[in-house]
Amino acid sequence: MFIKVTKKPNGSSFVRVMESVRHQDKVIQKTLHCVGSSKTQEGIRALEKVAGEILVKLSNERQPVLPGMEKIIYSKEPEYVNKKSESKLKKKKKTKPLSIFSLKSPREKERVHYGIKGVCGAVYEQLKFHTIIEGTRKDEQWNDILKCCVLSRIAHPDSKRKTVETLREDYNETVPLEKMYRMMDRLHPNIAKVKDLVAKNTLSLFNQEVDVLFFDVTTLYFESFDEDDIRQFGFSKDLKFNQTQVVLALVTNQEGHPLSYELFPGRTSEGNTLITVIKKLKQRFTVNKAVIVADRAMFNEQNLKLMEEEGLQYVVAAKIKSLPKAKREEILSEEYRQEASVAQEFQWVKELEHKQRRLIVSYSQRRAKKSKSDRQKLIDRLMKKVKNNRIPIKSLISNYGTKKYITVERTKARLNEQKIEEDSRWDGLHGVITNIDNQSAHQLLTRYRQLWKIEEAFRVCKHSLKMRPVYHWKKKRIEAHIAICFLAYSLSYTMKHRMEQRGLKFSLQKMREVLKRDQYSLIEDAHKKLYRMPSKYSEPIKQIYEAFNLKRVSHITPVS
Repeated sequence: MFIKVTKKPNGSSFVRVMESVRHQDKVIQKTLHCVGSSKTQEGIRALEKVAGEILVKLSNERQPVLPGMEKIIYSKEPEYVNKKSESKLKKKKKTKPLSIFSLKSPREKERVHYGIKGVCGAVYEQLKFHTIIEGTRKDEQWNDILKCCVLSRIAHPDSKRKTVETLREDYNETVPLEKMYRMMDRLHPNIAKVKDLVAKNTLSLFNQEVDVLFFDVTTLYFESFDEDDIRQFGFSKDLKFNQTQVVLALVTNQEGHPLSYELFPGRTSEGNTLITVIKKLKQRFTVNKAVIVADRAMFNEQNLKLMEEEGLQYVVAAKIKSLPKAKREEILSEEYRQEASVAQEFQWVKELEHKQRRLIVSYSQRRAKKSKSDRQKLIDRLMKKVKNNRIPIKSLISNYGTKKYITVERTKARLNEQKIEEDSRWDGLHGVITNIDNQSAHQLLTRYRQLWKIEEAFRVCKHSLKMRPVYHWKKKRIEAHIAICFLAYSLSYTMKHRMEQRGLKFSLQKMREVLKRDQYSLIEDAHKKLYRMPSKYSEPIKQIYEAFNLKRVSHITPVS
């Protein structure tokens, strides 16, 4: 075995541990270990030292050294070959004997998570997110901290205090907590730029075309019980009724990629958010050709009229049970039903007119089965509380789901069979209302069914990126926190989309786990020299790097 240094035309020299082996009647050279490359003499000497220790280790594995003989044998100079021409040149180069630090002396100084920074960080800069904060004396510093914060939100979503610890322990990044907060203060005046860059990125991914705008609203709770202008008590979708919250309205394209968002005080009704969002969207984009798709929370006359006045088309879920009695009877009748199959989802549809708009009602056996099952579970829970054919009021849970099936009589309650029967007539029914005349009912229902993608986006923001609970109490920092999560959401979806274009089906969770496994160790030898040793270059890591045309060092390199 010997060490070989090969100089390339670009000036780099590669250091390898080689072995001469006989193959049939020829002697060939086989690479046992590629140590690394460098363009400087100092770097080459450092790599030679590492190669010498690897050579010693390999030699000892093949022919173990007797105890007490290590100093005699390991102090010998290994064979050394420097390829300076095409001819086979083997010369011994006299150097200082190698020290015995071998693989016993080097120690791991620290381990750094690199995949998130290397891949997500590269895409982050491609999207120009590193230019968001501007107008300060230290723009570059604040943008670097923002980048750390966004990448950490993808890898280890947590409070800002915990984020600072994670950056120091896992990413070799030292960011004081107070600077993290000051960065948020400088981000706040640039939130409009955040929204513009995110929208620009989404439009570029889909050839600048957005023919559908999905709209939905959720709530984000705080670890706080004190109200102010934005943190207020309200109807919580997270069932945190004793904690303050804000209301978040989100707009995405047909694939769930973000376009914009707005933040409202926690007491704001869902139905009152649409008007504000549409007016702000029209100030930034040309949305007249896009179709607004929203759930039943947006179903009110004010919202529908506004969209019509603004020249917008819409498909909105209808609250069919709350329509006038005559219209409800028309929906429940068997007239005008047409057999249908939209991706085997609906068994029949019927089309009615309501206030000069199209009301499309569909029936799904799967939805009917779920409604019946949910109702029966509730009834079974109520029946367990029955005593003498009555249900004690104190034993009832105070919510609408329980109350709608009972009749209260003084201090007792009983099941109302008539209400149960009436409710069962609506099992499997769903309605949408629209002002679009040139598309079939099947097309419109198919479009509405894509609304799950914005619901999935909310799940990503709430759970994968942990947008809530919110730990801040200053209004500016609350808004800055949401902007940071919005950037992380956009970056994650962009990466997922690009990988799908390369045929890689990675969920956001899997992508995060794979990149978190891409690490390197900082190794310090007996002479206090540092070397970077990357983790195993696994196939999933390789696929991700190749998907973004990024190169990854897979061998040990000295740290300059």
